[in-house]
Amino acid sequence: MTARLASLAALAGTLLICVLIGWHVGVKVAFLRGNIVTPLYTILVSSYVLSRFVLAAFYRAPRDAGLTPYVAIVVPAFNEGAAVARTIHSCMALDYPADRMELVVVNDGSTDDTWERMLAAAADYPRGAVRCVDLGENLGKRAAMAAGIRATSAEILVFVDSDSMPAPGAVRKLVQGFADPRVGAISGLTYVRNAETNTLTRMQAARYYVSFQLLKSAESVLGAVTCCSGCFAAYRRAAVAPLLDRWEHQRFLGTACTYGDDRALTNRVVKAGWITRYDSEAEAWTDAPDRYRKFFRQQLRWKKSWSREGPLLLSHVWRSRTRALPSVAVQTCAGLLSPIVIGLTLARTVVGGHSPLIYFLGLYLVSMGYALVYRTLRNDGMWLYAFLGTFFYIAFSPQLLWAIARIRDGKWGTRAVDEDAPPAYPRVVAPTGAVRDG
Repeated sequence: MTARLASLAALAGTLLICVLIGWHVGVKVAFLRGNIVTPLYTILVSSYVLSRFVLAAFYRAPRDAGLTPYVAIVVPAFNEGAAVARTIHSCMALDYPADRMELVVVNDGSTDDTWERMLAAAADYPRGAVRCVDLGENLGKRAAMAAGIRATSAEILVFVDSDSMPAPGAVRKLVQGFADPRVGAISGLTYVRNAETNTLTRMQAARYYVSFQLLKSAESVLGAVTCCSGCFAAYRRAAVAPLLDRWEHQRFLGTACTYGDDRALTNRVVKAGWITRYDSEAEAWTDAPDRYRKFFRQQLRWKKSWSREGPLLLSHVWRSRTRALPSVAVQTCAGLLSPIVIGLTLARTVVGGHSPLIYFLGLYLVSMGYALVYRTLRNDGMWLYAFLGTFFYIAFSPQLLWAIARIRDGKWGTRAVDEDAPPAYPRVVAPTGAVRDG
């Protein structure tokens, strides 16, 4: 009863925060007369945040339709020797009919013992249960994913990162959304497995949870989840096959795209007219960066991906998923304005002597809203990190300018690849064993 009352109190607090955010918009617009950019940004962000709360309230996870389509779990791996065996074993322990599932693990030219560990883990199961493919050289995650797709004829393609672990019933739950023939892709819910390591991982764990349960829930209601998580997501083969080559060899500003593989694939699926959903009951766990340098590199990679794919999505969503246009437009415009507004706020504070309090009041309210959402849905004592994490992530907003400036530079991607490398076509992928390509 006490826990229920606490959750109700958190929910009431969230509603109050929404009202205060609306009030804050009026105050800020009146306070900053003559300054066009900041009030415009305030209106955009506030409308976006409030709409997330409203839309997420209408979210419902896909119902169990009793589906068991033929599924291929594709695990691309590069220098993940310590984690890939664990992922293989977790996938093989899934609660899904063995005769309706296959596991394809792709070694993207690892320089450590990833290939050997793949083979050793595969040897623990009947011959052919785990199909191992070696690309022979490092061609990039996108090429490894494409090789995995070509290695199977499965109706549903489930992608699992090599450091991720789906829950036993996750795949069975994830595929239920495909009962709707309009659905082309579904993202699962990812938790941070190493959340208790330090403050950085705790903030990421809270951020992950709020992003999935609030932002992706809202996007799912609109039928346009903008990025199906690479940690754990499923695609319908019919949605992916026609665009596979174009996605694999995507170029932007004359340069091969070596990052943002999952967002780019989701983007193309939406562009083709398919619905993309989120399933909050299909759970998986992954490891988050526990060092700030690694976190910085990850965030730069993600911002480069977003700064490329966000405007591309906006360019076609008006016809491919019209109902999501306002959401995508506001998200894109506000995201691009964010570092500019922070710079203007600091400049007005230093040069003009204006107090930044009115700006930080809005940020405080949004942070409290996220924290209360976390507290309402998940009472594990980490809601404070959802609050702190919002300020932490906002501090990284100026990084977007650096990401845009370096958008043609692929060396900060997950892998450096040869732009002129041939496509990753395994010579033979035998259903009864491991195959090395090359």
